[in-house]
Amino acid sequence: MGYRLSDVNFGNINLRNGAYDKYDAYNQSKLCNVLFSRELAKRLQDTNINAYSLHPGAINTDIKRYISSSEGVSRFLLMTPEMGSQTTLYCALDDQLDNESGFHYENCRRVQHMVGQSVDDSIAHKLWELSADLVALETHLTI
Repeated sequence: MGYRLSDVNFGNINLRNGAYDKYDAYNQSKLCNVLFSRELAKRLQDTNINAYSLHPGAINTDIKRYISSSEGVSRFLLMTPEMGSQTTLYCALDDQLDNESGFHYENCRRVQHMVGQSVDDSIAHKLWELSADLVALETHLTI
């Protein structure tokens, strides 16, 4: 849910030159996931391909090795990887989502009230263009 706590820093997308903070970087990456999926869904309209972003939940994985015990979540509050995969499986397999694309999901449900930049189509488009530039995507490969 870090997407709610961030804006996209287009002037310094990689948070270089002293701007890096692990929480800011994480939250911006979550917002960019939401925006990128939103723009991808627009570009895939009239195809049979859907794009989703999702929050799988707090999962008990090896990622905790990068979190100090003082900032970590109790392992008793974390889901198993099997439980954490359920929203991903829901988006990939549920036929009821065949006509939905570009939305964000949590706990096997579409989030109805997205906030801030996460619903700004112009920012999603700008992020797409920046991403294409950063990877030197050739024009004939764009959707």
